[in-house]
Amino acid sequence: LDCSTETMSSRLLKRSQCTDDAEAVMKRIDTYYQATEPMIAYYEKKTQLCKTNAEGTPEEVFLQSSIFHKN
Repeated sequence: LDCSTETMSSRLLKRSQCTDDAEAVMKRIDTYYQATEPMIAYYEKKTQLCKTNAEGTPEEVFLQSSIFHKN
């Protein structure tokens, strides 16, 4: 699932169980990128990575994902 840093931050801050402030959320997002970027690059080189745009509503993202997995 692929979305912008702004979208991730906004969603994390809106979660009811999330008590983190904006700075803590950004640190979590930075850690996520540091951990996943090498893996994403590896699978992109092997053409085994498919991205789904996660900028939409949960329903839209689910629909995109389910269509992709059917093919």
